[in-house]
Amino acid sequence: MKKVFKFRLILAFLVIACIANAQKYRLEAGYTNPDRFGANVSSTYFNGIQLGGTAEFDLKNNVSLLTGVLYNFVYSNKIQTYPNRDSVIYSSFGHFLDIPLRVIYSVPVNKNLRFFGFAGPNLNIGLFQNQKTSSSLSTSLNLFNNVVPGKTDLYKNSILNRLNLQIGVGGGVQWKNYQLKSGYDFGITNLNKTSIDNLYQKGWYVTFAYEFNQKK
Repeated sequence: MKKVFKFRLILAFLVIACIANAQKYRLEAGYTNPDRFGANVSSTYFNGIQLGGTAEFDLKNNVSLLTGVLYNFVYSNKIQTYPNRDSVIYSSFGHFLDIPLRVIYSVPVNKNLRFFGFAGPNLNIGLFQNQKTSSSLSTSLNLFNNVVPGKTDLYKNSILNRLNLQIGVGGGVQWKNYQLKSGYDFGITNLNKTSIDNLYQKGWYVTFAYEFNQKK
């Protein structure tokens, strides 16, 4: 736990330092596709939007450091089928924050065009996730399969951990002030707070960004 706390403290310090000294600032918006998976449970796929702001601090030799804060709103409608046409439907809305810290390497083509790749950690913070469970199973089967019909907040009711440390990679292209990028984050934090089974969240995203301020 002490190592995790120290890492989060270092990450927070680097994020603040990068934002304060950044040469480039961008607004970003795009599509995100998280996947929650684990042992003894079927995957839950989400679709949603991502938007926020990022700051980039130039280092040397086409290397830079990027961070920011990105808000995610996602939705999932998962149907778990059983024999005799029985089913359980999990409808979920999620609200997350992403705080990335990426090392970027750029390959300039000319003064207006560059390609780039990036890698680094991302701290995914769960804000709210309301889930509605609708079941056509009998009461005994609900109990046997640990299905609890009704509505619940997965964070407030201590079902999921709010903090999810991820490691991500990706790349993109920038032309003048316009940027298109895509990446994948791999979750390394067990989100499950109710059993010993592991539960992780990873995800793919694609975003469009506009660079609106640059210090000379």
